[in-house]
Amino acid sequence: MREIRQRWAETHREEISSAQRERALRKRDAVLDERRAEQLREERKEAKRQYARAWYAANKPLHQEIQRRYRERQRAENPEDFRARLRAANQRWRDSHREQIRQHQRDKDRDAPTAKSVKAADYYAAHADEVKQRKRGRHWADHEKSLAEQRQYRARERWRRANGLPPQRLHRATGTDRKTNLAAADAFFTRARTTDEITRLRSERGTPRYLIEQFERANARDRAAAHYAESVNRGDGRLEQQLRPTRVQRNAMAKADEEARMDAVAAAINDRLRTEPKVPARAMPVAEPEPPVPSARPGISR
Repeated sequence: MREIRQRWAETHREEISSAQRERALRKRDAVLDERRAEQLREERKEAKRQYARAWYAANKPLHQEIQRRYRERQRAENPEDFRARLRAANQRWRDSHREQIRQHQRDKDRDAPTAKSVKAADYYAAHADEVKQRKRGRHWADHEKSLAEQRQYRARERWRRANGLPPQRLHRATGTDRKTNLAAADAFFTRARTTDEITRLRSERGTPRYLIEQFERANARDRAAAHYAESVNRGDGRLEQQLRPTRVQRNAMAKADEEARMDAVAAAINDRLRTEPKVPARAMPVAEPEPPVPSARPGISR
């Protein structure tokens, strides 16, 4: 059966190739037609959007009036459903523009810090118990994290006090101040300066001579103090090296320590293996001194 199929394929090779090409062309044409249809749909959508934008720009008051009447009709027909849909729509907008809302609130707080402080104080006075309860809940929700943050803050403040630095306090600038500062900086750094202006700025902004001399004296004192501290450290090192025992002395001390250790081990073994009580060592009798032998010559002996 396989041989028959092979012979038939060999005799009809041209027809098979033509059929395969036709299928490939039909598949390609179908893909191209789908792409053209999708492109046409997108073009129609964009044309409708452009038409709607143009109509809205030309008839903005009319469009707003149509929307207002539609909202009033919906509110009158079903107030509860209208309010629920309005809340849901507002919440969707807030969720999709969360970072924009936060940035707007930050700018507003920077521009009017007093109003924010007064508002926060009024809210705390009216809801003190709720605020404390929320703080306790956040603290105990992740107790280890809260303790770690407290330890980190206290360690940073101790380091600042130990190095003579003031407590960390941030002074934020308002939006108007930031814009003014940026404009002034751009005007200062981007404007081209003439030779006379550069010379005048150097003379006006130059460092006074007394400050330079004070800086040089401070550097000289610091170098002298560092040299003295280094010399003291070198002297201490030499003295320590001189007092350090030699190798022979270290070997003798190690040998004495080892002998004392072996004696202690032997004494412990003897005590453990002894079957009779240990006889105390007898004290040697102290002999009386012999009388001096008299000299045969009278007078002072030589």
